[in-house]
Amino acid sequence: MKKIKFLLTAFLAMTMSASFVACDDDDNTQQNNFTKYLSSVESQVKTKKAKSNNKKALLLVAFGSTWENAHQTFKGIVSDYENDQAFKDYDVYFSFTSAICINKSREGEHYESQDFYAPNFWLEAIGRQQYEEVRVQSLHVIPGEEFLRLRDNYIKDFKNNVYGDLDDQYLEEGVKVFVGGPLMAEQEDVDAVAQALNSNFNQYVKDGNVMAFLGHGNPEGYNYGNGNVRYEQLETALQAINPNYYVATVDMEGNLLDDLYDRMKDRVKADATITLHALMCIAGDHAHNDMSGIENEGDSWREFFAEKGYKCEYDGNDANAANTCILKGLGDYANIRAIWKKHTKEAVEMFAEEE
Repeated sequence: MKKIKFLLTAFLAMTMSASFVACDDDDNTQQNNFTKYLSSVESQVKTKKAKSNNKKALLLVAFGSTWENAHQTFKGIVSDYENDQAFKDYDVYFSFTSAICINKSREGEHYESQDFYAPNFWLEAIGRQQYEEVRVQSLHVIPGEEFLRLRDNYIKDFKNNVYGDLDDQYLEEGVKVFVGGPLMAEQEDVDAVAQALNSNFNQYVKDGNVMAFLGHGNPEGYNYGNGNVRYEQLETALQAINPNYYVATVDMEGNLLDDLYDRMKDRVKADATITLHALMCIAGDHAHNDMSGIENEGDSWREFFAEKGYKCEYDGNDANAANTCILKGLGDYANIRAIWKKHTKEAVEMFAEEE
């Protein structure tokens, strides 16, 4: 028995030792990656600031995506800001909040391999170059989980010098930090978005046909800031213009595809054409799959409505097909980008009361 106990103890000690080594290896890998990523970002910021000699920085922050057309939308948004005279004194930078999108972009999923970085790297690098003003603009749609994490974690961590290597006097007196809210930050934004969407898509709701927007939404347990209410408010605002507009989500309890159909089925003609569009900054994974069913056939909004007898189709291989799945994001439309840019111009200074 003593021999068995000794062997068991020895085995446990070896296992625990291996676990500690593994943990140490993981910690070292994470630390090495952090140093590598920060070095890359800092090099970009340092080079841009030296070239422009600007004292103001603007960080655009999106959730992220791995799809090529989505990346083109992001580039268009960045270019729009860079070419806007209102931001001529700003160095413009761009970030993802989604670790999954960052990692998959590095792997080259659906797009050539490209490095993107979380907001903390950009803010740290911006702080090291001691910009006098930092504007952070959310490219999210609602004031939900992602926006609140940006505002309440990333930006506050920067201001609180979480890595401990920024100058305290600079943080306390030398830099002002502003944050621009998401697309539908307030009720007045909802009304502006409704008007913009109708201007872009009113042709799709003529003759009893329907335009349905696919939003993301937050699960009920993650509905921080009650951002989900914006989807209901937007449908109300759109239907005040034309009753054939609808808004639903992939993740908001009570406003999923089945709920959308329940609202539609007794109001929409049986042979109506249903046009689908993502209510997201870009047309990414949800637009390609949940909406259009490009990769996960049999489980998409398009197929659901087609099975109900409506005209709702997509053929990405045929440029002449009568496609009713529009694979664009909100960021592809100038009048929508104008609302984000308005928020940037009117951004609220954080920590002003503390200072």
